[in-house]
Amino acid sequence: MKEKRKFSSELKAQIVLSVIKNELTALEAAKKHEIATSLVYKWRDEFLVKASTVFDTNKAEAEKDKKVKHYEYVITKLTTQNDFLEKVLAVTK
Repeated sequence: MKEKRKFSSELKAQIVLSVIKNELTALEAAKKHEIATSLVYKWRDEFLVKASTVFDTNKAEAEKDKKVKHYEYVITKLTTQNDFLEKVLAVTK
């Protein structure tokens, strides 16, 4: 059985952009890269669906900030608990 080939995101983008820009048809791109035409269409559709996220930098940054604040909270809480337990253990020794 043939091993499944993996394509880099850069190559996928290059292929899809050549089709979107009408430099190549999906069939030509598929033949050139020895892949199924349906795969070119799949990549194109995925590219077009996710294209709007390129401009959602504020949303992405807000999510990152939210995660960082959560992790800072957890670290602070665990550090406080650890300090308390160290003091309790020091007293009992």
